[in-house]
Amino acid sequence: MKQEKAALEELKRINRKIDSISGSAGGSGVSTFAGYFLVFAMAVACVAALFYLGPDATGFVTFSESVVSAEPGSFAVFEPGEVRIKTDLDSINSLMLSGTVYGDGKAAVFLKGKDRKYLAYYFEGDASEGIAFSDMCYDTCHVGGLGGDNTLIFELDNTWINISGIKYVYGRIIDFELEPLVVPIDYSSEPARVIELKLTNRQHADYTVLLYLDGPLSSSFSWQGSLVHMTPDVPEKIIPITMNLPGNLPKGSYAHKVTARYVPPDTYDFVGESPVAETFITVYNE
Repeated sequence: MKQEKAALEELKRINRKIDSISGSAGGSGVSTFAGYFLVFAMAVACVAALFYLGPDATGFVTFSESVVSAEPGSFAVFEPGEVRIKTDLDSINSLMLSGTVYGDGKAAVFLKGKDRKYLAYYFEGDASEGIAFSDMCYDTCHVGGLGGDNTLIFELDNTWINISGIKYVYGRIIDFELEPLVVPIDYSSEPARVIELKLTNRQHADYTVLLYLDGPLSSSFSWQGSLVHMTPDVPEKIIPITMNLPGNLPKGSYAHKVTARYVPPDTYDFVGESPVAETFITVYNE
């Protein structure tokens, strides 16, 4: 997970820079644009929760069973201010921006909330020739309680932005769980055993999860295959995990976390965040 940790550190660094230029949620600009309405909708199976890491843009996209509406029109913002946007969807929980930034300075675009601003896009550097970005949504990947009428706040410092598209998502996160939540083991009486974990398909959906274990004795646990495929006709699966602990285990408590992580189709090498279920195995040798 080194790539994932690096991505998180990069986001924290960017957020610290954004804090230095952000004002109140109300903004200080006076520009107001007419609302932009979405003109078509399409169903998608999954939308990714990946970090896009590169020299031009960094952002998130979400993993969910989603309905997406996209705004194909474009508009330009040349000075700090607010832009009112609209969608035909009654409620949304994700907003993504695409476009191009120009200039040599800083640019940040926020979604205006009731009590705070949600970062959708941020840039700092030289974009004299223009730098494109696509489906950016730092803090707006998952925002609850949004209606169809919203406001974007543009904070621009020697830059301007052309927005070429706004994508709205109403998504239902894949929901599953692992049981039991906690498995305590007494090493003195159980140096070897089979642990049965139950993976429950709460939405009766078709999807795959990646199963992995972190802990000091990880090499002592094994199971058949790390990818577990769930189908609508199988509400649950029993996953046997074989534990075979080493001899002469030093005294102590050894905690392990088993994670079942949702994997979107054909993207088993992704990094970033996606829905997970967790269970814990603790070995005691007192």
